[in-house]
Amino acid sequence: MERQTLTMTGRSVALNPEQTAHCLNCETGCCTLFEVQATQEEAEAIMRLAVPGAPKTFEECFTPSSDRPGEFVMRKRSDGRCVFADGRLCAIHKRHGMAAKPLSCRIFPLHIQPWADGGLSAELRFICPSVGLPGGTPLGERTDEILRFARQLGLRRGINDCIYSRANPAPLGKVRLVHAGFRQLLRNRELPLKLRLYAAARILDFHDRKEMFGAIQNADEEFAADLAAFVEKARPELERELGRGRCDALVRSEFRSLLCGYLRDDRPEDAALSRRLRRALSHLRVFSGVGALTELNPAAPPVSMLLFPAVGRVPEFSPEAVAVFEMFFFGKLDSMHFCGTKIQRFDYVTGLRHLLHSAPCAFAMAAAFAVARDRKRVEFADMHRAVRLLDFTFGRSPFFRMRLARKWIDNLARPRRFAGLLNQVFR
Repeated sequence: MERQTLTMTGRSVALNPEQTAHCLNCETGCCTLFEVQATQEEAEAIMRLAVPGAPKTFEECFTPSSDRPGEFVMRKRSDGRCVFADGRLCAIHKRHGMAAKPLSCRIFPLHIQPWADGGLSAELRFICPSVGLPGGTPLGERTDEILRFARQLGLRRGINDCIYSRANPAPLGKVRLVHAGFRQLLRNRELPLKLRLYAAARILDFHDRKEMFGAIQNADEEFAADLAAFVEKARPELERELGRGRCDALVRSEFRSLLCGYLRDDRPEDAALSRRLRRALSHLRVFSGVGALTELNPAAPPVSMLLFPAVGRVPEFSPEAVAVFEMFFFGKLDSMHFCGTKIQRFDYVTGLRHLLHSAPCAFAMAAAFAVARDRKRVEFADMHRAVRLLDFTFGRSPFFRMRLARKWIDNLARPRRFAGLLNQVFR
């Protein structure tokens, strides 16, 4: 299915219609993973309700938001659950229904983002364990709900904007024309995934040249067709370049550093110096292979980092595993939730490179889950666990805003290095 575009008072909605989700009433606890934001009106309305087991005073239930003036955050109990939780469920929801909860609760795991040009985009976040499971409602069938949520959300999360790159600061309008070409390329299933990824990285590198500055500034509606024609003509040479790629020690080192970044949580409460030092030590232990990946994140596969990136070549991947990866990857690609002032502050080039790297990261991580259980085939559950790990930090971890992390992202996407990495991960 192609991306769906709807218009509402001048806005269009970009999404991957194949993404699915349905609430499992699970033990994950979305209110445990994140701060639950509420406007003053929402907080006051909740305090007027009779909620069994909840504290009685406003101050016991809410605290002022540190990053959104005029809003509040629901307090948590000692077990990390929201003060309005009733076991694994929500006491507000149980007693008064979904509509009584704050919008931030009702909207999860949807991520809806307004853009500076009036566009609107949406994706389902794999942070929620229900996203990607069979039987969920396709996102393409929820457009009315998305538009309704968007109206209620307004601009509370801010407007996203994006330039092409720092060296070539073409505005959002030009970025969209260029993105149409990259999206068409990366969604072209007639080409092997490894070749699509490499071709995209190769074109980004080509556009980095000073003489290509005008190609982006002058992009028009024909850009996508021109890019497709270029890839078709250059395919034999792209395949030869890809085949010659070799993974050296520097590529392995930078790839492992990015994997450590994906496994870091970096919660606000971990900003204390002592916790930062402990996390840095764990990072070094995992990176060097002394500690297993679980030392950085208990949800990671219990294997050594020294297996990466070659672990991805070990098993075969089931069609279901590949399908859930595509649901994750195309969800971010179609919505452009990989770049912008609200997405890690990435310009388009850095953001797309970050997204390209998520493919070898996901396949290697999923393979590690299978290898840890002595299996030679990666199944749906392995890939689902892998993309959940990646999605948790993809757009939120301050690790990827560090200058060094951005350098790794750019370096690994250089054609020769990226070809070597892809050959280590993919058969």
